[in-house]
Amino acid sequence: MILLSAFWIIPQIHPSSTPTQPSKPIQSVTGYYLPFDGNVSKIFVVSANASYGSYPYPTVTYPPFGNPPRGLIAQNGEPCVIINVTLRNDYSTQNPAPNPVPFNSTLVNIALTAQIFDGTNQINAKDITNAFPIASVTTNKAFTRLNYGESTTLFIYLATNSRDVTSFEIIPVYIGLLIPP
Repeated sequence: MILLSAFWIIPQIHPSSTPTQPSKPIQSVTGYYLPFDGNVSKIFVVSANASYGSYPYPTVTYPPFGNPPRGLIAQNGEPCVIINVTLRNDYSTQNPAPNPVPFNSTLVNIALTAQIFDGTNQINAKDITNAFPIASVTTNKAFTRLNYGESTTLFIYLATNSRDVTSFEIIPVYIGLLIPP
């Protein structure tokens, strides 16, 4: 009986799992205006940082029902690099956003994605931020609407198994007063 107890206690004290190699730290960035369409926008990146995590929302397949056969878009718990970026809108009536409709509006729509890198090499990752867009948002990227001087924080979920990410780049997909395509 004592010998059997020793076999049960030893694995509890010394788990058999092997330690995982630590992830590389990911560089954070602050204080710059996003480039857009070959120009510098008036969308200011207050701060942006990235971390390793998992997709926290329900699994999404497309189409949700029926034919054609369903395909997996995003899976709950899927490994991701999660980028949180705090933005401020500095577009004003004197310096309006692109596509100014209506005129003299300071409201701007912003859609973002990101790319991740290991040194100078881009890592293949799939943007699953808004995998199942809501009806009022036509883009599947991180999306917000801001008036002049307003700030918000967005989260970008990039599905990847890589733990070698050293840096990232925020990519504006759309900046303007119209609803993004």
